[in-house]
Amino acid sequence: MKRMFFLLVFAVLLFAACNNDNPASKIKDENLKETKQKLAEINKFPEMKFDVKEIDFGTHNEGDILDTVFKFTNTGEVPLVISNVKTSCGCTTPYWPKKPIKPGESDVIKVKFNTNHKVGNQIKTITIHANTKNLTEQVKIKAYVNPKSEKDKEKLKKVNKILKNKVDLKEINKK
Repeated sequence: MKRMFFLLVFAVLLFAACNNDNPASKIKDENLKETKQKLAEINKFPEMKFDVKEIDFGTHNEGDILDTVFKFTNTGEVPLVISNVKTSCGCTTPYWPKKPIKPGESDVIKVKFNTNHKVGNQIKTITIHANTKNLTEQVKIKAYVNPKSEKDKEKLKKVNKILKNKVDLKEINKK
């Protein structure tokens, strides 16, 4: 008798579980349109188009502070958000917009380069972390910095001679 009761309960549960409702019939058109719109937005990214990606300051003296700006435009379809800007050296300080930049709008990233204790050929990379497709963008600054002291000038001449003429290091150290 108990066996028959359990079999009957099992059959009722099995019948209830096998309800033949079509799951697709439960999807509402408004939810489908909203989901399609969100999926389309996910594949859109802002794009940073720079006027110039590399700035050469030329020749300067050690201790000079060099300022510049990198102008860019958001050529994408969604707002651009810059989360951080990092430099390859502590001698370079970036300033960037903290508010979102709408599509079609322009703004600037300001950069200050302190040449103190930086002599010779200098190349600094500025890395911009943003919500672009690549997640980062890079710009560069260049400068040639003349040293203050005579001793540093002599060292720089030796280094430049090695680099330009590929002179043997033993020859330079003898002098």
